[in-house]
Amino acid sequence: MFRSSSLSLLTVALVVFGSLAILAAPLGRAQGPIPVSTEVTPSDAEAVGPIETYVDFDSERAIQSQAIPLGELFEAGRVIAVVGEERVLVGDLIDPRKLTPEVLASREFELMLRKALAASVARKCLSQHFIQMQTSGKPKKERDDIRSKVKTKTVEIFRTQIMPEQLKRAKCETELEFIDMLEKSGTSLHALMRDFSEQMWAEQALREGVPEKPNVWLFELRDYYDEHPEQWDRAARVKFRILSALFKTYPTRDAAYMEIAAMGNEVFLGGASFDAVAIKRSSGFNASNGGNFDWTTRGALKSKVIEDAVFSIEKNALSPILEDSEGYHIVEVLEREDEYRMSFAQAQSEIRETLLKNKQEQQRKDYIQKIRENTSIWTRWPEDIPGSLDIATIQ
Repeated sequence: MFRSSSLSLLTVALVVFGSLAILAAPLGRAQGPIPVSTEVTPSDAEAVGPIETYVDFDSERAIQSQAIPLGELFEAGRVIAVVGEERVLVGDLIDPRKLTPEVLASREFELMLRKALAASVARKCLSQHFIQMQTSGKPKKERDDIRSKVKTKTVEIFRTQIMPEQLKRAKCETELEFIDMLEKSGTSLHALMRDFSEQMWAEQALREGVPEKPNVWLFELRDYYDEHPEQWDRAARVKFRILSALFKTYPTRDAAYMEIAAMGNEVFLGGASFDAVAIKRSSGFNASNGGNFDWTTRGALKSKVIEDAVFSIEKNALSPILEDSEGYHIVEVLEREDEYRMSFAQAQSEIRETLLKNKQEQQRKDYIQKIRENTSIWTRWPEDIPGSLDIATIQ
């Protein structure tokens, strides 16, 4: 009997799986959250972030390590890691056709491969742990049956819910056409299904092993507020609208002045709608939107003349005609707020959201590390994955 979980497999998996960019066959082919319940059936819930988000890779340390000479390692079929009983090949992480002499000689390529490998190892550790959780303590025959059922259900979901969407996105009418396209792009249907299954199981293991909502205490909120005072400063801002007669639009400055004066009179004396006049006659920025500017802070406007005006004139009244290097303008301030510092009460909601996210990410990192430490790992770069062994010892 599998444990149940409320997860939106179909909604989220289709979105994320589409982001794998199968046509490009990039490094790290399974790249995004693909939630699944232990029963591997669709339901509703919020997806966790991708495994890669919670995997630490020390780029600076990797750069300082010795480069691998050309020809020693980077063949597509070369084993660069063993996770449990699974092997990881260079060709599992990158399209073999991209392994040109120029690529192989690139130090940047090696670093990208090492980063992709670190994420791949984490996914494999978690996906293996997921299967182990389903079979732990069961007799061998029952363990085999459970593994078979999970794999069968995963394949069923892939073929009935994921494949149709992939065919649609790839503009393929048949599965054979889709398979041919995959092979031409350097991958295969088998690899695609394998990556999908691994990512599903890894995400579910992570979801089951990490509390959904860690506690955030009041003293933590207050400490964060006190430790980040500048974060609560809010600059003065203003909403306004503008009529403009730009010099470049008229043959002379006098013509531009007559036009801005006519626009002002039409609004002030004629009672016409400011927005309508802006759309019909203004030649400035945002004219098509009635000359309206949303919340704007100091320093955001190119014209100091206009900025000084909108932060000083009376609200809901037309300004006198303003002149800057671009033309003549009339502005009206709709709303304005002075600069201020948010109080602790005002900032609590934002702080809670930040701390909750930070705690969740740390818990996921800790859980991945725990599962990784309990998995036998051999890799070409053991310095990248704490607790792993040099693959040379088993080759």
